[in-house]
Amino acid sequence: MAGLDDGDSFFGDDDLDTLPADALEELENNAIQFTQAQTQAARLQPPPSSDYGEDFDDEDLDDAVVIDQSRTVPSAPSYSNRNVFGQPPQREQFRPQQHPNPSPILPNRQCPNHPPKYNQPNRHHPRPATPQNDSMHVEQEVERLQSIIQELTKERNALKVDVSSKAGEISIVRSKHEMVIREYEREIAAQRKLTEDKIAKQQKALEAARIAEKNAATERDFIKRDLAEELERVRKLNKAREAEKKGLDLVTTPKKKKALPHRDGFDDDEIEVLSPSRISPSKFQKRNAGSPSKPGKRKRKATESPASALQVIHSEESTESVQQAPVLDEALIAKLGIQDDRFDFLGMMLDHRVDGNGLRTFEELGKHAYPSAPNESFQAIILGKIPSLGFKKSSKDLEVDFCELLITIWANCAKEDHYAPVYLFIDMLTFALELNTSSIAPHIIDSLLPVAQLTADRVAIKRFQKCRGPLEKYIDVTACMSLLYLAAQGCLSDQEYITRFWKQMRWDLVLFMLSTNQGLTDMCLMIDLLSTSIAPETFGALPTEMTYFEQTNHTLDKISFYLIETPATLLLTDDGEPASQVTVSENWPESDVFQLRIRLLQLLVAMLRSPFSCGILEVNHLFIGRLVSLLSDELDKLYDFKPGRHDSARIITLGFRLLYYLITKFENIDMQKKLSVIPGGTQKYILCLSRLHFSEDDLVLESGIEPDIAGLAFELLGLLVTPEEGDAIHDAFSSG
Repeated sequence: MAGLDDGDSFFGDDDLDTLPADALEELENNAIQFTQAQTQAARLQPPPSSDYGEDFDDEDLDDAVVIDQSRTVPSAPSYSNRNVFGQPPQREQFRPQQHPNPSPILPNRQCPNHPPKYNQPNRHHPRPATPQNDSMHVEQEVERLQSIIQELTKERNALKVDVSSKAGEISIVRSKHEMVIREYEREIAAQRKLTEDKIAKQQKALEAARIAEKNAATERDFIKRDLAEELERVRKLNKAREAEKKGLDLVTTPKKKKALPHRDGFDDDEIEVLSPSRISPSKFQKRNAGSPSKPGKRKRKATESPASALQVIHSEESTESVQQAPVLDEALIAKLGIQDDRFDFLGMMLDHRVDGNGLRTFEELGKHAYPSAPNESFQAIILGKIPSLGFKKSSKDLEVDFCELLITIWANCAKEDHYAPVYLFIDMLTFALELNTSSIAPHIIDSLLPVAQLTADRVAIKRFQKCRGPLEKYIDVTACMSLLYLAAQGCLSDQEYITRFWKQMRWDLVLFMLSTNQGLTDMCLMIDLLSTSIAPETFGALPTEMTYFEQTNHTLDKISFYLIETPATLLLTDDGEPASQVTVSENWPESDVFQLRIRLLQLLVAMLRSPFSCGILEVNHLFIGRLVSLLSDELDKLYDFKPGRHDSARIITLGFRLLYYLITKFENIDMQKKLSVIPGGTQKYILCLSRLHFSEDDLVLESGIEPDIAGLAFELLGLLVTPEEGDAIHDAFSSG
């Protein structure tokens, strides 16, 4: 071959001639014997077995090492390609036996690695493995397999944990999705019911409006007809008066003649007194020409009928009168309505009774007078002023003037420290505002608020100082606050009115009335009064000495204080005893505490609609912490199954909605700082969220909490804890 010609062969062609004749035969015999011996050894050798048994699966052999036993026995090299050139392969194979050492005369044809000699087949065989090597190999294999098993076990456990966490997340998402669907269906059903009710009310209102419109149209037509007739009668009378003034002779209706006894339809003077046969012919000729000429045939006089001619109303004049009727109709009705309203209002005020059964208030006022003018009673003063009250103005002016008269008398009594009849004026003013709140209140607040606050101060300040005043038996602070609240409601129709109202209110009175010494009723009235001050840019009384922010912040501190502290009423002492000596107090009943906190939370929730008030809630450093403490305490009461758990559930619902709105609206709230003002604030917050998230509305203890609170708690909990902490919380509550 070409490769052999280029020097790839290790032998030369000249050496073949020196081989003996029987060398090729001997080489063939050796090759046959070697092949047979190798085949027999392969048949007699048992199949390889493993020291670990035969219980392995196919998966156990993925990492096994396969050893080819056939490669341990050298096989005879094949030189079949050399037969192409007609050269026997045995000659080249046998040449190394004739020349065990390379010939020094052929250095260029030598190879560094000589081909193996086949008469020494075991020269390159690997040494048989000893038992010690086999045991080491087995131990290494066992350790390797054990490490693989451990890794697979760890991976399996990790996958199980991952699957469990994913299943938990899926269940949470599914429950939340189902909750959202139920809430959506509930809202849709409620909205549908509201829509149906609204449509039914609108249909009823529409039908009533149609009936009223029809009745009004009928009444209007009758009034137009009557008015047209009256106008025509007035026109005729005016024309008659004008004619009389000008001296014109108008035909008027003659007076009715005196009835005569004959009553036959003819004038009695036409009857002949004597028969014609008894009178002379000359007298008969001189008789009246109008007498009947024949018996049975009568002839009337040629003169006209004594009745005046009928007057015809022309259509043009009547059309003009009908066209002018609506304008005069409205003016006449308005004028009559004004007089009726005046009389109705004055009649109701004069008939008013304080308790509904005793004497009339107006009669009671007859028993009181100014200390400076004891001879003139308040009843006489009011009766003397009534004739000049708004009779030349509208009815609203009369109502306002009457209330201003009462306020003036009240203020004069306050100046003279005469508070005995004050309750009568307060009751009459309250009754007047109940009749027409929005039409009276905006016009009397400038004079009402100063005297009402001054009267309330005489008792409220004494209570705030923990002592009892002598005027408490004359002044009813609850009635004063109710009157102020009613006036504030009448001013809510216009922002200008309510702003003017709170300009007149004093901030110190607000703080006095937010004291627990005032009692539950007066505190609730002050809370309701504060709710009317919520505006986009204001809350509460307008600033005085301090800044508006400091003033509103201090008011909020006062309100939030009663969310965590149990109100206590100090036992009041008699007048003159210093407040420092008062040491006895009593806590409010649990029901009153619940009612007060619900009113406070309703006020705080109402403040969320004002950007200014909402900002005050977020900035205040005590409010959020106190709110979390309230939720924690109420949850403890709820799980203790004590009386009032329904009120606790309502407090939890209102308080958590308020907390959720603030946290989601203001994302930059530092909750750690807010919660640091209460002991264990962070732990209480996490525990509250976890309890509310895992609460169920079908349970007994948590039945009063709204269903959507759990979803809101889950959102806040997700903002606070890590996924690992969330899984730990889930395991803690799920295991219970």
